[in-house]
Amino acid sequence: MPLRQQLLTARPRPPLRHALLWAVRVVALLAAGYVLAVAALGVVPRPREAPPLPACCLLAPGERAAGAAQGPEPATEPGAGQDRNRGMQEGDAPDGPPVTIYVISNGVHADIVLPARVEGETGLAELLGLQGAADAAASSAGQPRLTARTHLAVGWGAREFYLATPTWDEVRPGVALRALALAPAALHVDVMAGPPLADADTRVLRLARQGYRGLVAFVAASLLRDAAGRPVPIPVPGNAGNGDAGQGPSYGPDSLFYEATGRFSPVRTCNTWAADALAAAGARAPLWTPLPHFVLHHLPVAR
Repeated sequence: MPLRQQLLTARPRPPLRHALLWAVRVVALLAAGYVLAVAALGVVPRPREAPPLPACCLLAPGERAAGAAQGPEPATEPGAGQDRNRGMQEGDAPDGPPVTIYVISNGVHADIVLPARVEGETGLAELLGLQGAADAAASSAGQPRLTARTHLAVGWGAREFYLATPTWDEVRPGVALRALALAPAALHVDVMAGPPLADADTRVLRLARQGYRGLVAFVAASLLRDAAGRPVPIPVPGNAGNGDAGQGPSYGPDSLFYEATGRFSPVRTCNTWAADALAAAGARAPLWTPLPHFVLHHLPVAR
């Protein structure tokens, strides 16, 4: 039978099958576009003009005891906006010495590590209400014990996935899939006895004071707050003092969680948040990335 006649006599595809084929094509195109966007936008750095400090929730040094919340006055640095990497690597800023921070990655997720306290500044410990945790009473009450070397590793991510997955060996497919569907977010803070050890997945940055304030203000803006303006802790199974020890996934007493703004999605991931935080600090960051590789890609390797 001639080909033309075969085409004329061919039975039409059922509507459902036709719709499924088009759906598969659309999904394949979206997936290919996503992969291309990850590869292209991850290697492109953000514009170099200095970003404004987010206005949120920072405690002025004289108001820490009262718990009042306000944003700091932006500091003006000579040459701001000319070379952001150079500015954060050079010597003392006019209003104080630089603050050393770290960016660490486990291959899937990037965290930013800051000193718990910085002299003359609102530190992350004060921001989270941990300023009284250095004494024995606070430590026995379930708060982590802080020392002069204490650092806090902070990251943002899907709330349910964070709480259900203390280690990657405990990943559950259902929880991971739900995290991609605009899942509510949480801020994870891991208390470290000292700064992280240098390795291939660690970057060391020295931030001028304005950059440090921008970073802390960005973290502050990521926290949901109660009616009194305080961060909202999330009880975590396994932590001392929450009554859930031994039930479900277990974290140690040095893992803290707080309710956070935003929702997790394939477009807004934990690593996108880390890149945004670095940009708020004046560091180099990718235009957009859901992967930790491109977060580290733009940062200088310690030698």
